[in-house]
Amino acid sequence: MKVCILLGGASTERNVSIHSGLAIAEALKKKNHKFKFLDPATPLEKMGSFIKSLDTISIETQNFDKLRKMQDQYFLKQIDWIKEESFDIVFNVLHGGNGENGVISAVLQIAGIPFTGSEGMASAIAMDKYRTKKLLNSIGVLTPPFELHTSSTKFPRSLSFPLVIKPNDAGSSVGLSIVKKDKNILNETKKALKYSREFIIEKYINGRELTAPIICGKTYPLVEIVPKSGVYDYKSKYGHGMNEYIFSPSIDDSVMEKIKISAKKVWNILGMKNYGRIDFRLNENNEAFCLEANTLPGMTDASLLPKSAKYSGLEFPDLIEKIITNALRNDK
Repeated sequence: MKVCILLGGASTERNVSIHSGLAIAEALKKKNHKFKFLDPATPLEKMGSFIKSLDTISIETQNFDKLRKMQDQYFLKQIDWIKEESFDIVFNVLHGGNGENGVISAVLQIAGIPFTGSEGMASAIAMDKYRTKKLLNSIGVLTPPFELHTSSTKFPRSLSFPLVIKPNDAGSSVGLSIVKKDKNILNETKKALKYSREFIIEKYINGRELTAPIICGKTYPLVEIVPKSGVYDYKSKYGHGMNEYIFSPSIDDSVMEKIKISAKKVWNILGMKNYGRIDFRLNENNEAFCLEANTLPGMTDASLLPKSAKYSGLEFPDLIEKIITNALRNDK
């Protein structure tokens, strides 16, 4: 099999995507599959130097405005290259930005190129936290009370502190803050607005952080995340040794089953397919509040979906092959 690994991209999660792509490449090697890397924000003639620098790219050195313009300019041209190379499938491991918000998936769909992950519409809705939450309300899945704001809107008066502030359409918890006092809210909204034109303010749910991985329509073991910093933000997610992961959390079986049912409801209402992850907070009354859905979750060594799969006995190379086989069959 010949696979195009689509990695990098023009979002603030560029580094995470690169590490996910490198991990997938190693898995494909072990399965004796061929692959080539492709960064939608790099012109084809410079792809060689990009690939040589994969291990040294630092997010701090990236000009994201320039990268976004380059991606808009180059990716449509790269579609012809993907077809000429006769790849069996594109493994889309872009995170955030146009990689995860459905734009690139939609282009691949229109071009008739098979790819992993959810289709364009599902990814677009899932990336938009406000619209996702509205859908969750419509199907009876709990989500924290929330408000949508822009830089020009007034601060909330219907929600009490503590609050969570986060960009409406960014992933990996970039720009996320927990605000305990009114005087801190302005600085934290400015932080969120660096990553999106809109931001969500929602009620902070005191409780346990849980995620429900779904692979090929099957819900895998829930993972409880215990961040040592107390907040599961971008730094905590991708810093080594900053979290404890519990794969058999001490949760009543009936509560565990309700969370899995809710996760599948979210999966279905968003139209997700192939693989993804649904995040929850479980309060002291055993009420599970859905925070968001991830249509292209991280695939690094520190990523939760591969960890859950491994706990179930599915090693990483087998997981990657399973995802590819499922995507080629176009199953959910």
